[in-house]
Amino acid sequence: MCESRVYLYEKGEEKEIMDNVIFIEPQGDKIFMYNLLGEQKILDAQIKEIKLLEHKIILESRKDEK
Repeated sequence: MCESRVYLYEKGEEKEIMDNVIFIEPQGDKIFMYNLLGEQKILDAQIKEIKLLEHKIILESRKDEK
């Protein structure tokens, strides 16, 4: 399977926010993501890291920058 888990990195910790993600797209200051069931989440974040072998995408909140 090629789905990934998406985590949000805040305050030094990674918190899982979505599982079975099949599509992720940055649009401006937002990250749009969709899972296998068609559920969507939109976050005010940026991509921090992608670990392909672990199927893990780590986002970083833009709120921490302000």
